[in-house]
Amino acid sequence: MGFLQQFPRVHLDFGAVKALPIELKALGITRPLILTDKGLVACGVLARVQDTVPGRNDVVIFDEVPENPTVAGVECAFEVYQRERCDGIVALGGGSVIDTAKAVAVLAGHPGPITNYMGKPDVITHAVGPLIVLPTTAGTGSEASRGAGIHPNATSRASGLNSHYIVPAVAICDPDLTLSLPAHLTAGTGMDALSHCVEGFLTTADNPPGKALALDGVRHVVANIERAVKDGQDREARKGLMVAALEGGMAIHMGLGPIHAIANATGDQGLHHGKMVTIAMPTVLRFMARHVSDKMTALSQALGAKPGESAADVVEGLNARVGIPPTMRALGYKGGDFDDMADDCAKSHFLGRSPYRPNAAEFKTMLTTIFG
Repeated sequence: MGFLQQFPRVHLDFGAVKALPIELKALGITRPLILTDKGLVACGVLARVQDTVPGRNDVVIFDEVPENPTVAGVECAFEVYQRERCDGIVALGGGSVIDTAKAVAVLAGHPGPITNYMGKPDVITHAVGPLIVLPTTAGTGSEASRGAGIHPNATSRASGLNSHYIVPAVAICDPDLTLSLPAHLTAGTGMDALSHCVEGFLTTADNPPGKALALDGVRHVVANIERAVKDGQDREARKGLMVAALEGGMAIHMGLGPIHAIANATGDQGLHHGKMVTIAMPTVLRFMARHVSDKMTALSQALGAKPGESAADVVEGLNARVGIPPTMRALGYKGGDFDDMADDCAKSHFLGRSPYRPNAAEFKTMLTTIFG
């Protein structure tokens, strides 16, 4: 088919969090499980969301979501969901929280364990728990995507849940919920949004509306990320990044590519996914430019490239200005078998709609550069 996609019902504006009780009622959720993390509890974001919900005594909280989503984290959250007889899920957080919530939603209507569904999209049915998401970062796009990355444990590569049934029912995108995000995470998540827009645009998917959204997301990142990193209270910049993140999540429906194949292959040491993605981006873009030069012209224009400047050059400059380390080694990646990682990359499901599929030798060459 052409460009069949499924998206959540979206509220995007300052104060959008006020829509939460309306959406809970619309979905028939009377005892929600709010998934979040300790940081959002400490900075008061959870309390702000709770205050919007009438009858807050019926709200159950799980704030033990780990920094990168794990099978154990999913199982613990679902145990609370069952024990407290919850009937819906609210995800308040970044990609780890939202991905964990998607997995809990699957278990709410399917027999466990969650590993039965990882990498097996055909076995996930419509019988998932109702899910509302409130992103507190602007980058992962999980609020609009059909995927979730779950790690078997904290030091292993992620395996994916993938199904249009796990697209959240509602995405409440309130830029004010991102104001407390530290500068380094604003940079990492914002550049992650850029990677989704870039790779979604470059895919072979025949989806003109999706391609237009992807390029618009690119423009929003370029216009706002440096401002948001410099001044976290710049509300308009925060809103611009939230728009980019949502559009990036929509772009993911068209597929991703070698950048995410590399980030997944190196996702076994608990490092920040968004930072790994953007460290890989310039090298991969220089490689891909040999194979998709026509699309690179449009991408370079959206990035605001100057005459003689490539898309990769622009991304490299942005990385430096927002404080992203230049190499995986500088980020803190220890060791690594390039042959094993290259082989993993070449077999990655992320290459399904890539306009060019690098082989293992080509990935090894790119990895050598990316690691520094």
